[in-house]
Amino acid sequence: MLKQTEIHLFLGMSVVVTISTFAVCVLLSSTKTEELFPHIRGHLCADWTGRLGNIMFQYASLFGIAERNDMVFAIDKFDEINYSFDNLFALKLKNKSICEYAQTWGENEPCLYDENAANVPANLNVKHVSLLQSWKYFSHVQQAIRTQFKFKEEFETKCQHVLNETIIEWTSNHSSVPNDKLQIVGIHIRRGDYLDKGKIKYGYRTASADYINKSMNYFREKFKHVLFLAYTAHNWKDMLWREKHVIGSDVVLMHMHSPEVDMCVLSKCNHSIITVGSFGWWAAWLANGTTIYYKDMAKNNSEYRKDFSEDMTDYFYPGWIGF
Repeated sequence: MLKQTEIHLFLGMSVVVTISTFAVCVLLSSTKTEELFPHIRGHLCADWTGRLGNIMFQYASLFGIAERNDMVFAIDKFDEINYSFDNLFALKLKNKSICEYAQTWGENEPCLYDENAANVPANLNVKHVSLLQSWKYFSHVQQAIRTQFKFKEEFETKCQHVLNETIIEWTSNHSSVPNDKLQIVGIHIRRGDYLDKGKIKYGYRTASADYINKSMNYFREKFKHVLFLAYTAHNWKDMLWREKHVIGSDVVLMHMHSPEVDMCVLSKCNHSIITVGSFGWWAAWLANGTTIYYKDMAKNNSEYRKDFSEDMTDYFYPGWIGF
């Protein structure tokens, strides 16, 4: 009788393949090795960092990387992103150890496409300790991302109510404007932490009033009837800046709700004006209209500027217009 000799191959977390000496002989002579040893799919896990916009980048990019490498994208059922969306395709793990003991993987810089970051060992369990803020990581799965990034019904309902009430109130005072001709432009202004001394020294910049006015005038010239919905952070300095610089009879200074509701409203606008930060980026991407972005968000020759590709096109979406 042929003696059975076990050979153990450890792949990722406790993935063990046992084969016999006989099987090895068959394997060496077989032309159909993939039938004997089918591809073992590793799990790809996230190391969540930051708030809504950041974790959306991580989710979308990791979903794209997993698809590219034929891996299983896995999240925990208690991960924060589940609070915002309930149509996520990622596997919700019951066994946390799969990600806790996974091999770590990283990126060179957070806002550029890194080929090494996109090519992870497909047969291992890997935790990607990265921000992955480039649309190129998920360019091949964009429709799947749009399908998954539908906000939960509670946020959608509140969002639609806010949007409808805002338009109704504004048009009631502008009866000459036909609703079906009105173009809604969402504006997101982030300042707040970008004005911290440490971030300014690192190279962070905030959009100027001139940028906001130039962007608004672009849409005023492009469309006969336009309404701007202007959002900013819920702190008195940012709201005061918005009140001083975002002005016009065609402007509504929006009250802030939850991040999900605010992004949802912005995503339902026809077009977008964004300043800095990932929150505005995703609001514009979901809106999928004409987007104006602030192209001088990183000071030249600064450490922050090194986070991006040379022309910053890895970060800013194709077709967006930089002012």
